[in-house]
Amino acid sequence: MEIRANWMSKPHPDSRAILAIAVLILTAAGAAPMARADGEVALMDRVNAALRGNDRLNGAKAYTAAPGVVVLYGMVFDDKDRALAEQTANGVNGATQVVDNLRTKTGKWFQEEERINTQLQMNGFNDVQVRVVGPEVYLSGKVTSQSEKQRAASVVASVSKLQIDNFIWVQPGSIF
Repeated sequence: MEIRANWMSKPHPDSRAILAIAVLILTAAGAAPMARADGEVALMDRVNAALRGNDRLNGAKAYTAAPGVVVLYGMVFDDKDRALAEQTANGVNGATQVVDNLRTKTGKWFQEEERINTQLQMNGFNDVQVRVVGPEVYLSGKVTSQSEKQRAASVVASVSKLQIDNFIWVQPGSIF
């Protein structure tokens, strides 16, 4: 004796419609994140194109961290260029927030100056000033002898690989 379930032999008349709706829902649910990801990539591309459009911003780059959130990174010359990069990114359609992680070359120079100044002061050169510009260290101020001028340059050379331009003035001390 064979017992067959009737519901297994004939498809329900609405089953195709239900299946079509299920497929549509699953497709839409999967497409939303894809569309969002595509939108984030497009925003990133638009911001990077805008940054490349200005020669002052050639070291700045961007990525998107979330929908509408642009993160700037890389290196620009100074704080003016940093502000320009942020303004440029904010001006791109779709950018709702800009996170500035840019570094500046002048900031890097300042850090090097601070490091050299500390070393000079630790060696008793309180009247010597340092200015770092690119690959050069400029020394100025005054010392009491030529040997002190040379020693100041040696102190700088011991902590920095930059080219030293020594403009320290030698002013002999009082005899009395």
